[in-house]
Amino acid sequence: MITRTRSPIGVLALSAAVLLSNSIICTQASSEARKPNVVVVFVDDLGWKDLSCYGSSFHETPNIDQLAGQGAVFSRAYSSCNVCSPTRASLMTGKYPQRIGFTSWLNPDKPSGANSAETYLPLSETTIGEAFQQSGYRTGYIGKWHVGSEDIGMPKQHGFDWQMATAKHGLPGSYFHPYQKKNLPSANVPDLEDGKPGDYLTDALTDKGIGFIKDTVIKGKQPFFLILGHYAVHTPIQAPKTLVEKYETKKKQLYGTTPLKMIPERFNRKVPARQQNPTYAAMLKNLDTNVGKVVDALDELGVTNNTIIVFTSDNGGSCMPGSPNSRPTSNFPLRASKGWNYEGGIRIPTFITWPGTIPALRTAEPVITMDIYPTLLELTGCDQLPKQTVDGLSLVPLIHSKKKTLNRSFLAWWYPHSNGHGTQPCQAILKDGWKLVHYIDQNETELYRLEDDEGERNNLAKEQPKRTAELLKTLNQWVKETRRN
Repeated sequence: MITRTRSPIGVLALSAAVLLSNSIICTQASSEARKPNVVVVFVDDLGWKDLSCYGSSFHETPNIDQLAGQGAVFSRAYSSCNVCSPTRASLMTGKYPQRIGFTSWLNPDKPSGANSAETYLPLSETTIGEAFQQSGYRTGYIGKWHVGSEDIGMPKQHGFDWQMATAKHGLPGSYFHPYQKKNLPSANVPDLEDGKPGDYLTDALTDKGIGFIKDTVIKGKQPFFLILGHYAVHTPIQAPKTLVEKYETKKKQLYGTTPLKMIPERFNRKVPARQQNPTYAAMLKNLDTNVGKVVDALDELGVTNNTIIVFTSDNGGSCMPGSPNSRPTSNFPLRASKGWNYEGGIRIPTFITWPGTIPALRTAEPVITMDIYPTLLELTGCDQLPKQTVDGLSLVPLIHSKKKTLNRSFLAWWYPHSNGHGTQPCQAILKDGWKLVHYIDQNETELYRLEDDEGERNNLAKEQPKRTAELLKTLNQWVKETRRN
């Protein structure tokens, strides 16, 4: 029998090959076992009709449209409130805003009354950031926060390992470096001092957010959960000059000298009947470019197929402030604006993508902000927190077409304030396709059948007195049960 022996070089080569092979197998197994990453793109004041994929003919959003086309699009998604802070609190907690004491936007310069410290996001809540942090994720938050302060609680006090550029106020001092406003210091955006004159805020936030993603992926120890909270497209309406010029030209081409029609609204208000603001359109175009940059970064890092992206807004489009021709957007054919409980104030664009896992689909089932928390927990395989997310439902059955409806009893909204967008204290309920809107101080009730009247113009309250009474009773009972005393 002839015995062959390997040379030392051959043995080393074989050993190295085995080690490399085992390393690759372990890396692949680790990658396959790792929970998916999550990016939540949370846009401010983005209206339901503001994106091309939702029907806008004036705004151009090709990157967002392409991303939406790859996932589950919710054509009847709602914010939990018609203004920002309460909706943001709902995203964090999975609860209706009033359960945690949030009923209106947080004004950090008025620390008393309705906007007192008691309305800040309570530290007792297990936020979506804490849930993912406890599940082994590296968590990050960048941009608009608007549910707390340095004294009461910023992202780092609510489960985010990394935070950046969270101004005390709900809007930036400026969209141009150094992102400040002398007479409103609470709006100054921190942490971006390394920029230079001419830099634009949405670009800066995206670049820093991508830096967080790259750093986490390169370290390779944890999946990441990032909320990219853009200040755009909230006021001040500012955008790069070249983009503004592009849409000034487009406005002339589309509308020429045709005057802007204004649609009458309650309380002597009016809203524009078409989108035509060049600067707002430019802000959206820049936002779209930055969403594309995030997608490209995920591609370059090789983590696209293991990353869930949620795209959503905090309330309907802003149509009220300013002179008619300077108003940011139009929600037509939906009624009214941010700050109102008509569809234009609470219906928002929302979609979820996960290449290879979430199919391309579009559903008209009503969904709401609180649903995002339990949905992401289920998609990522994290433990559900039913005692926390008491008002949210997982959308996974809809996403995978296991169910056509969520079998939810109703959706409702409570906004007991007047505001600068022209509305008065109001509550609303959506049940079985019927939408009831009740003005509290005026004691006036309106009823609409949305499938026939999406614009809420044909008030059926007098024709349907029994239904109106039943819905109002249900709504009042809901307010009583959910309102924090």
